[in-house]
Amino acid sequence: MELESITISMAIAIFAAIAIGAFFKGVTGVGLPLFAIPALTTITSVEDAVMIMIIPGIGANLALVKRHWQHRLMLNDHRPFMLGGFIGGILGTLFLATVDDWWLKFVLVIWLALYLVQYSMGNKIGFLFRARGKRASLIGIFAGTAQGATGISAHVVAPYFHDRSAAPSAYAFLVACAFSVFGIAQTSAVIGSPLLTESRVILGLTALIPTLIFTRFGMAMSERVSQKLFTNLLLVTFVLMELKLIVDVAITYRN
Repeated sequence: MELESITISMAIAIFAAIAIGAFFKGVTGVGLPLFAIPALTTITSVEDAVMIMIIPGIGANLALVKRHWQHRLMLNDHRPFMLGGFIGGILGTLFLATVDDWWLKFVLVIWLALYLVQYSMGNKIGFLFRARGKRASLIGIFAGTAQGATGISAHVVAPYFHDRSAAPSAYAFLVACAFSVFGIAQTSAVIGSPLLTESRVILGLTALIPTLIFTRFGMAMSERVSQKLFTNLLLVTFVLMELKLIVDVAITYRN
């Protein structure tokens, strides 16, 4: 995507989408790609959108990690997931330019749909989505691969950390750590490659500005959010993510 091709109206629409996504990100730890990447793909390719959002994504996640650093000891329980996610992030980024991501998105749709259905029925098999040890590594690889190839992994990460009796700030910290690991893996995979063009870096740095501003607004607001409201906001975000990806998969299938 060339910088000269972006009109003022396009820039305003993208800014608004990033601002909304960053605000949700600040409150819940998820939501930035849900709004930002679809907005970007209206004027450019998925590959462009994923590459552009790497820098803003890392910035927002590191801001959350710094804000909630007091929960760092919780990471000890999730090392296999994080390691698997790093490996998957590299693999997914390498696949980005060569692999059709339809099937991967389809699996993400099924994964989150199953989680939402079972959660609404009493969360009887929730442990399958919050695996430990080697199974957590496999889920991490899946999540990282999805992030690298499609720019989306919250459909896996969000259920993995959900309903672990964690405070809102702890949940936001954990998901932000996961996304940070995925983002670092993406970056390490594209440095020096044709994927990381000058225009993508410039656009990513530009998008970083509203991302950090509105992420901080969200973090400030999160301190006023009760546990019940936080849970409801998460579930609403889960449903929005699911609906958006269903539409994406359906449109791609028809084409």
